[in-house]
Amino acid sequence: MSKLRIREVKCYELPFSELPRPVYWFNEFFPAGTWANQHAHEKWGELVYVSSGKMAVCSPRGNFLVPPHCMVWIPPGLTHEWYLPDVTNDRSLFISPTVLPPEGRFKEQCVLSVSPLVRELIMALADIPPLYEPGPDARLVQTLLDQLVRLPQAQFSLPLPTDRRLLHLCAAILQAPSLSKTLLQWSEEIGMSERTLARRFFMETGETFGKWRSKVRLLNAMERLQTGESVTAVSLSCGYSSVSAFIVAFKRMHGVPPGLVLGQSANRMA
Repeated sequence: MSKLRIREVKCYELPFSELPRPVYWFNEFFPAGTWANQHAHEKWGELVYVSSGKMAVCSPRGNFLVPPHCMVWIPPGLTHEWYLPDVTNDRSLFISPTVLPPEGRFKEQCVLSVSPLVRELIMALADIPPLYEPGPDARLVQTLLDQLVRLPQAQFSLPLPTDRRLLHLCAAILQAPSLSKTLLQWSEEIGMSERTLARRFFMETGETFGKWRSKVRLLNAMERLQTGESVTAVSLSCGYSSVSAFIVAFKRMHGVPPGLVLGQSANRMA
């Protein structure tokens, strides 16, 4: 398995004690294969969001993959790390708990669905200086905070294992979803029996290895369709023997047929 690149985590460069506003945001690109070392923000919560690519967020409360239609809330003081299988545009937010409801979801780690409005509000922050003044900019930030409270829990999130050997296996699949290695081949690569690998993978993710890999491929299919790649080409690369079977699986997971995603992509590029 290829060696994963380690980079210093971005937030260590922030003078948190000196930040004069209750919300701070990022708009940074990171290369594929980036790992952040373990860290925690004692007085700030982090709302992990990427506008492109994917981020795997790992903490003692659970490991989850964050695609652009989801975000993960990490409460203050929770030790965590993250990994980027793709080139990723990180637009995460650091939020002081003083501007969030004292009770409810923001007390614990949770996965939220991103509404179109919240996505556009986050994108708009890139044009606002971090030391924003009272007025339109401050009102936009407050509107975003108001909308975060209204976001529903994510209907879908991809769990990740905590065992580092299994996590590296998952990282390799996230980087190359079309990998066709069998469970036996993976077990030999990470030094674990096939039976033990299957059992531990299910215990730590709640999914069989095959079902988990199918979900990764369908997430990747969504991204490729959004770039304009044909349904047939995407279905074949996902390992489906027929386009119709791919369409059924895609709609079951994403709630819409792949042709609709492709059509929306074509309209955006027109």
